[in-house]
Amino acid sequence: MKLGPFDGTVEEVKDLFENNGLNLEDYLEKPPSRLAIKFLIVPAVVLGVALLLLDIFTTKCSQGTLTLLYLLGFSGGTWLTVSTQLRFKNALATFAVAIGFLLMLLVASGIFSPKDAVEFIREIKK
Repeated sequence: MKLGPFDGTVEEVKDLFENNGLNLEDYLEKPPSRLAIKFLIVPAVVLGVALLLLDIFTTKCSQGTLTLLYLLGFSGGTWLTVSTQLRFKNALATFAVAIGFLLMLLVASGIFSPKDAVEFIREIKK
């Protein structure tokens, strides 16, 4: 085990600290805990409910209700994107979640057709 300029077994490093009156815990950093899985599940459910309601009520509701559903879906998708970045720290995964939720939201609200969404994805890949 190598700890700074010291090299030795775990017991040797531990003995070195104890013999000099030092606490090893004061010098070691614990890795930050990962974001709990519930912070991925809850926004995914919020986004899914908003997408489902948008798809069902696109032609039957008032503009105010549709705006509320769209904002609910957008906030759930944004929350999911941020949670993905905090948990996995992977830019590609975060980008995929962000583009995915935006396209699903646009298709569910009738702004994009599924064909338009596929063409948009093909343009990104080029």
